[in-house]
Amino acid sequence: MGSVQPCYVGIDLAFAKNKHLPIVVCSWENGRLVPQPLRRFAFAPPRGKGNAATLKQESICCFAREARIYIESVCNQLALHPLRIGIDAPSEPRNSKIRRRLAETELDRVGISCFATPSTSEFDVILDKVRKHLAAGGEESRIPHANQLWMLVGFAMFEELSHLAPCLEVFPQATARVLGASQLHKSRPGAVEAQLSAVARYTGWPVHEEDVYSLREIAWGDRHDQLDAYLSAWVASLEESERMAYGVPPNDAIWVPKLGPEKPSIIPVDTPATPKLSIGLDLQHLCPGCGKKEFKQWPLGWDSHAAHKCEGLKETDPEKRKLEFRSKYLYKVP
Repeated sequence: MGSVQPCYVGIDLAFAKNKHLPIVVCSWENGRLVPQPLRRFAFAPPRGKGNAATLKQESICCFAREARIYIESVCNQLALHPLRIGIDAPSEPRNSKIRRRLAETELDRVGISCFATPSTSEFDVILDKVRKHLAAGGEESRIPHANQLWMLVGFAMFEELSHLAPCLEVFPQATARVLGASQLHKSRPGAVEAQLSAVARYTGWPVHEEDVYSLREIAWGDRHDQLDAYLSAWVASLEESERMAYGVPPNDAIWVPKLGPEKPSIIPVDTPATPKLSIGLDLQHLCPGCGKKEFKQWPLGWDSHAAHKCEGLKETDPEKRKLEFRSKYLYKVP
């Protein structure tokens, strides 16, 4: 058996009902922070139970334990050992002696918006409001303080995962701001690609255009959740001298990267002279094979189109059609 290699974990905290927790596990490989294709595994991270479940501490703790077991299972299968974990959540309630956490005050100062973290006594009041809302027949979709209840899950996550490795509070929006890639909201077309392009200059991933497609394989959740988890893992992978804190460590600090030297581009230059892709994807593009299909975000979705619909291919088997499309119209994998 080979030696155990270090890795870094990023978590974009989510507790929405039936939504898998977005977790990324990365390792530095030849100077590049490469995420593992976790969605190919036969097991998955825990599913959230929804805001109403935050009333039950055992439900929150169970979720955190399941997250730890999942990370342990991944690391055992890949012979990895987590050195640090970045969690997109506050680590503990606000100190009742201050009006706002120091980390949040620092974000305010630089113009980065974030939700305020309540104190322990304020959470008691919030949970009482939630109980009364639900007891009166209120809908869970209209539950009060939904933008703060998830923090209770974060507290449990920090406590549980600290048994695996030191945990850092991170905030992907602040990381994107440091990268100069926060102009577009992450849900807007092109925002994920812009942030991927920005982070790749420092992590070396994505490198090849195909890596953009593999974003969907590195974690569960939507593409912007997968990206946020990767950004969280990146901050966790940095030594303390390579990152800076908004606030005061250890428990009232949000960590972001100090930008060091950029990675050289290693996108191959000897690819075929066909339509060349870039990490920043085109928002509209006609299929180069059939000239009929219009991609809203080229080349996302090329594989499904190539497998079943593109009229510019000769092969009939779906997998062979994708290979034909890739070799003709995208690039050849080196």
